[in-house]
Amino acid sequence: MGSNPVVSLFAQSVPGHQEKASKEQVREVLSSPSMQGLYARTYWSLKERRQSDGFLPESLTGAYQGMFPRTVGAYALLMTETRQYEAAEQSVACVLTALRQNDDTRVPRVIGKHGSAYYIEDDEAQIDGQAQLILGWARLALARGRTPFEDRTWKQVSDLLSSGTDRPYLQYGQFPSQNGLVRNVAFEHSREGRFWDTWDLLTQSFMGAALHDMVLIAKRRGETEAAAVWQKRLDILSGGMMKSLTTERNGQETYLEMRLPNSAAGVPYMGMGWVVLSPLAAGWTPDVQVLSNTVSALERTNLKTTHGQVWMPTDGYADGTFSNEIIGKGQAWEMEYARTHDEWTRVTQILNLINTVNAPSLYMEGAWLENSSYHLSQRLSDSDLPGLEHATWKVKDAGNGEQDTWFCWEMARLRQQFGLPVEPPQPPAN
Repeated sequence: MGSNPVVSLFAQSVPGHQEKASKEQVREVLSSPSMQGLYARTYWSLKERRQSDGFLPESLTGAYQGMFPRTVGAYALLMTETRQYEAAEQSVACVLTALRQNDDTRVPRVIGKHGSAYYIEDDEAQIDGQAQLILGWARLALARGRTPFEDRTWKQVSDLLSSGTDRPYLQYGQFPSQNGLVRNVAFEHSREGRFWDTWDLLTQSFMGAALHDMVLIAKRRGETEAAAVWQKRLDILSGGMMKSLTTERNGQETYLEMRLPNSAAGVPYMGMGWVVLSPLAAGWTPDVQVLSNTVSALERTNLKTTHGQVWMPTDGYADGTFSNEIIGKGQAWEMEYARTHDEWTRVTQILNLINTVNAPSLYMEGAWLENSSYHLSQRLSDSDLPGLEHATWKVKDAGNGEQDTWFCWEMARLRQQFGLPVEPPQPPAN
């Protein structure tokens, strides 16, 4: 249950890795009152904010309105990890019900609610959110077997997958622009605080994982025609990723974060940040070694140290500059890599950073280093690091649904590996 029930990505440690921290040290950090308290508060906040119909508010601070379906997809993965299958079903069902009520055939960015009626608060076409919702549905179905819920929603979810991997999303053919990748016209990036029209690694990873898992379910259900169509599309996507979403760094093949359209095959985006960790969250990649090379390149290039703590900037740029912040899900996804590669030093570094940044609140959306000279969303270079030695970590949107869900997902997987309860005890009421 602590490993992906479908695809086991990483079975071996990185060759030549020199461990500095032990598994026992990681267990001590996980078992500490501060870390157990942060996990318990955050996990139960996610469970308790879910309304009786499954509606899952994104923010507790008002920073974001409504329910984000991409968060629901991650929430289903978390609840599946902790075997809270009914909770996963309720929130996925809520999104599917909202689509039916609004005659919507694709997953919107944000769903709102008036009484018992749902409305589309933001209909931006973010195909990665659709992929994440499908994946959450599929992992739940694979974890518990065929259920009445699966039977009731199979066609709706199948239609979402088929439309999301058909043209104009999955672009394949003979022209250079038909590169075998799923195009996301509104990828919600931390870079520049805007949507990007792009072929990004996150979208490919979650759509590839959704196709992979849905093929398995279709075969189980005897839906051989659907399985064959989706397998063909998965093969196209896998080939497209290896051909058009890779680049060589330090003599090793690595994934690109994005390829930007320019009416031909697109322009490689050479910066690296949390997006290149997406296959770890999705649990699927066409090539394990390329992913390992990518994470190694990311850590070699981007890891910074201030005041004795190692941290991974949200985004790094091709010119060597980097953002003055960290992102919640990025910490969780990098821990997943370190966990599966027995890199206990890196796991300990991330846990210690999380403990420093978040205490004593709920888990963060993100955080940044601030003093009189440096503030949120600045772009820094290594020459700025001495000026940050005594800066303070500031947190934004504590309790953010998406980031909190991914943190708890990784904590559940870590705790499972160490024989600790994956669902923490409910903290006492304040």
